[in-house]
Amino acid sequence: MTLVRTRTGLSERQLYEAVHARMRSLAGPAAVDLDDLIQVAAQQTFESIHRYDGSCALATWIYAICYRVLLNHRRWYRRWQVRFTYLGVDDDALADAPTPPELMEARARTRQLQRALSRMSDKYRVVVVLHDLEELDVRDIAGIVRCNALTVRSRLRDGRKQLRKLLLAEASQLPLGTPHELNPS
Repeated sequence: MTLVRTRTGLSERQLYEAVHARMRSLAGPAAVDLDDLIQVAAQQTFESIHRYDGSCALATWIYAICYRVLLNHRRWYRRWQVRFTYLGVDDDALADAPTPPELMEARARTRQLQRALSRMSDKYRVVVVLHDLEELDVRDIAGIVRCNALTVRSRLRDGRKQLRKLLLAEASQLPLGTPHELNPS
């Protein structure tokens, strides 16, 4: 039996898929550097599996690794941008791909949410995503981001306010006839 299965009860493939899912939720599915982040997080997870002692849920332990990888990568990228300019793929061009009519409104709202989340600072976005989308407990999030539960609650409150402002600002800029207005609710 491998060390991964002994420590976690998962195969190596299942552990990689767990890392992939957690990093995708933290960084966002439209992140340009998502594959790199997943690779680094998976490498660190496999290298440190011998330190997993089961004192917390495996998902929480993986989230903590992914969170630290994300923050380190974002810090590195900000320093890199000071020296170089990046001529990458336009995220809006990817997000505007045509969709089937029955999925148009759902996809438009998902894109709107992802854009708003990507404009938030990492410390607020991560807490909002982990709590509201991934449905983790405040104590688990506190362990992941290495701060106390009151700080997590404060960031969650402030992050929700920030997200609401971003969503309202974007909604006010939507032209008539957008999917958002097709089905009034």
